[in-house]
Amino acid sequence: MRAKLFILFLGWACTLPLSAAVVTLKSGQTMQGEILIHNEEVLIIRNSSGARFQYPIAEVVSINEEEQPVETTETVQEETKLTGKKTTFLVELAGGASFLPNSATGGHAGGELMLGSRYIGNRHIFIGGGLGVHGFILNQQSYIFLPLEVAIKVPIIEGKHAPYVGARFGYGFAVSKNCDGGIMAGFEVGYRNQLNSATTLFVGLNAQFQQTTMDVTETITSDGVTSSYINHSGRNLVLFGARIGFTF
Repeated sequence: MRAKLFILFLGWACTLPLSAAVVTLKSGQTMQGEILIHNEEVLIIRNSSGARFQYPIAEVVSINEEEQPVETTETVQEETKLTGKKTTFLVELAGGASFLPNSATGGHAGGELMLGSRYIGNRHIFIGGGLGVHGFILNQQSYIFLPLEVAIKVPIIEGKHAPYVGARFGYGFAVSKNCDGGIMAGFEVGYRNQLNSATTLFVGLNAQFQQTTMDVTETITSDGVTSSYINHSGRNLVLFGARIGFTF
């Protein structure tokens, strides 16, 4: 009796670590659970409800171990990036410069600070809103707008580094006294470079529209006499340029 107990104890000491397995018996029955004891005489398995079952080794046809993947921090982060199961809020800081392809001489520079979501569904779609500062110089006159806008960026193909298209819509509030505010919109196409799990760099080409009414000084020459007057006229400013920004 003591010898038998010693053999059982020795067999238990040499058993495999607790692991999930599927045991198939000669009767065709299968049992899934954690192997508690596996030696030359007996197999004891515990199922998910905690019940234990003992089978003679002669009745066991096969034991298939189930490998349980270990979820590391990197694995969870990568799955989040690919599946979009977790919505991450972040800040986008962007800016750029443009020129006016019309009769007026001048240009534009500006930027935005936005708060939005990094993932929508299972894609790297950014959607958010915020406030910007846009400055224009037209015919040596400066005009400043504070646009309140919403923006979206959608990757053309999915991946850490991929081209994208984007759009911005809102209303530009005029700061300068010589102009009024109006509707603004912007469209861009560019390339996104994901530097790490938290930071993304993007660069792109931008087309922007700003509606406004501004004071324009005009001159008229009649009978050799030149006179100037201020005309409060509506203008649609269309600009083309480049943008660069970060999300973090």
